[in-house]
Amino acid sequence: MVLLSSCSSISQLIYPEKSYIGKFILSQNNLVSNFIVKINVFSEHIIIQVSKPILGNLLKIKFSQNNGIIIDQEIDSSYLTLLNNFDKNEYSYFVNSCFNHLDIDKNAFKITKNYIELKCEYRGPETFSIFFIDNDIFSINGILKRE
Repeated sequence: MVLLSSCSSISQLIYPEKSYIGKFILSQNNLVSNFIVKINVFSEHIIIQVSKPILGNLLKIKFSQNNGIIIDQEIDSSYLTLLNNFDKNEYSYFVNSCFNHLDIDKNAFKITKNYIELKCEYRGPETFSIFFIDNDIFSINGILKRE
């Protein structure tokens, strides 16, 4: 008797409309950490994956206009407070501006609230930098390039 089997999926693969990868630096209390960030932009949501060489994936953040920010792992409450500083409409406007409207003429976009600044700057075709700064307590910055 011969038994044949197959592993397949009937669900359709979903590919992002845009995909970016980059290196980011977190500076806090005179300590510096480097991370790799991958951002996949879909029509309904954005997925941000943060990883570190050798350690692999550390954090996955999903953002959508309807649900706001969803984090798949427990994080320190101070970081959660920071992420909750901006509401989902502010994040949506920021993300849309950075991923869809930056160019050589409109080369920067920034929102500031409660001494926290979120900023992106055009660096060239399909490349931009992002800054997330909390009143000199910490900063996250890096450059993303479209894959």
